[in-house]
Amino acid sequence: MTYPRSALLASALGLAALALAAPALAQSYGPGDQELTIPAAAFRPTQGTNTGYVYNEAGDGYLFGGGSYYAPVDLPDGAEVTLLCLYAYDTDGSTIFTEAESSSLVVQGDLVRLIDWGSAQINFNVGYGAACSGALSYTIRSTFDNGTGLAHYGHRLYVSMNSNTVGLGGVRIIWHRQVSPAPATASFNDVPATDTGFQFVEALVASGITAGCGGGNYCPDAPLTRRQMAIFLSKALGLHWPN
Repeated sequence: MTYPRSALLASALGLAALALAAPALAQSYGPGDQELTIPAAAFRPTQGTNTGYVYNEAGDGYLFGGGSYYAPVDLPDGAEVTLLCLYAYDTDGSTIFTEAESSSLVVQGDLVRLIDWGSAQINFNVGYGAACSGALSYTIRSTFDNGTGLAHYGHRLYVSMNSNTVGLGGVRIIWHRQVSPAPATASFNDVPATDTGFQFVEALVASGITAGCGGGNYCPDAPLTRRQMAIFLSKALGLHWPN
């Protein structure tokens, strides 16, 4: 395997940090954009006979070796993915591409499906740097009724390199949390579908954070006590301190 190490090292200042870092976890709640980094070291070959791949060549953390590779994507249910960026190295006209997939196993039966995330495919043969997908709108779900039974989904990135002279630095995913869509029927008499807080109240109900104030009502305009605040926040954040 040959490639210009000097070019790699000279250009690696920003990208090496991405490649060497552990996968980034969600850092906060709220609807703002967040990033999940899938470094090269998280990818494993899809074929058991592929033993010619190399990590950390030239100390830059890149993955080299022709073949196809998978890495899991760990995002919370309801996360909307809006962009994927592939960090790679390719100077001889070879190609590397990545795409995002969801696989499912139906409870009744053994059907396995791969579902692409819309236009979440990136082809790269432009030297050394990054290429990004178009705008995406893919919602992560761990379970889904696909019409033949309850499917349990796993999400992953697939990368293919067609020669030993291209390298994978990592993939960056841009995503944000979403408030769950409102149901067709209201849970409370005093928060109808026309209420401006309807979707948000229903999200609290669906997540088990509140059951209302009794009598089929939510009491949306009643004052909140410090006791109720503690219950809401503890349930919403899943607070747990072992000692």
